[in-house]
Amino acid sequence: MRINTGSIIQSIDAERKKVEKVTVSALNKTAIWLKSKAAKEISEEKRIKLSLIRKRLRIFKAKTSRLEVLIRANLYDIRASTIGKIQKTRRGSKVGKHEFIGGFAAVMPKGNSGIFKREGRTALPIKEIKLPLEPEASRIIGNLVNYEVEKVFEKFFHRELSYITPI
Repeated sequence: MRINTGSIIQSIDAERKKVEKVTVSALNKTAIWLKSKAAKEISEEKRIKLSLIRKRLRIFKAKTSRLEVLIRANLYDIRASTIGKIQKTRRGSKVGKHEFIGGFAAVMPKGNSGIFKREGRTALPIKEIKLPLEPEASRIIGNLVNYEVEKVFEKFFHRELSYITPI
């Protein structure tokens, strides 16, 4: 009996390449799932438009040469004026579902507008009002990564694997 080891090695290599492609696809789909789920939960918790949060999450997709996904989250403070239309109230200003007592809308000499608040009783200095994202957003993303991503990756991996292998 003669065994052709060359053809066996080629078939194993072909299978490995298929599994790598399946892994890349599953990783990328998991990253997209994580981005959408995190953006939705952060926007619900902070009461900010989903599109603003979605813009701050960026995915660096996996490739066959690099089997890892990177998600960059810009969680620095959001300027209150970017959330929505500024409305003047009796006690200050309101943007979306957020009310800022003592805040007022102004246009600076350089042309940037926003909601500002005086630091003391005098006219100046004033500082722009910003909404922090940091502790809650990091907690939400951390919980998703630690507890749910593995199951979601397995689901996508099995689904993608079923497309290439006959059952």
